[in-house]
Amino acid sequence: MIIWIASYPKSGNTWVRAFLSSYLHSESSEFDLNLINKIGEFPDHTILGKFMDNKDFHNLREVSKYWIKVQEFINLKKKITFLKTHSALCHINGNFFTNSDNTLAFIYIVRDPRNVILSMTNHFGVTQEESFKTIVDDNYIIYPQLQQKLIPSTFVGNWNNHYLSWKNCDSINKIIIKYEDLIKDTKNTFKNIINFLSEYTEIKNNEEKLINSVNNTQFNNLRKQEDKYGFNMGQRNKFFHLGKKNDWKNLLDSKIISKINKEFKSEMSELGYI
Repeated sequence: MIIWIASYPKSGNTWVRAFLSSYLHSESSEFDLNLINKIGEFPDHTILGKFMDNKDFHNLREVSKYWIKVQEFINLKKKITFLKTHSALCHINGNFFTNSDNTLAFIYIVRDPRNVILSMTNHFGVTQEESFKTIVDDNYIIYPQLQQKLIPSTFVGNWNNHYLSWKNCDSINKIIIKYEDLIKDTKNTFKNIINFLSEYTEIKNNEEKLINSVNNTQFNNLRKQEDKYGFNMGQRNKFFHLGKKNDWKNLLDSKIISKINKEFKSEMSELGYI
């Protein structure tokens, strides 16, 4: 069965993925960036290529036809599989992104959209205004490429609908984590994730391993590894850019702050962001 690590882009997904990779796949809880590949991404182009022609990978209607089939293929292994995704929990032409037959649980990470804008601006090398237009776009779709080869497209949509699509799912076990809590209380927030997983899997809380995994995946360590070995996630600039210093109060244009507060007032109030 699949356990999703889901989030809107630039919301802390990679950090959670790094922590879990260290906790689950390293005996000593040491971490290097190659270990992150122990947790794959979805849609997976290598598996999807078994079902459809890769020339259609950027045709989302075609890709959506195989969401469930690919997950059924993954679940043939009869074991827990962690997968990262930036997809909304959506359906296209009656094709649902996932279902309770294939998904055991999900971890959803949500982040203040004002800081998401700053991270997107750095990641894609665009202006704050362009990032704002992306985050409010109801039809935002990611069309990735790897070494000029098409990677399956992903439907994201706007920030609040993405959050609500996962938050309002009551048919699948879930935990919703605020990125800001990861910053303020890293150990206990990751401990909450492990405790959640222990309810549905054989994963247990190991305090020593938890502390080591938290320490080994701190921002400064991840940044040093990127500087030394590189880390390509399609970004224009450094992936691990500012960490805690990425603060909308100091860096985001006041006009964009006003627009984003108005656009997402309900969800941001609910989450305590305004």
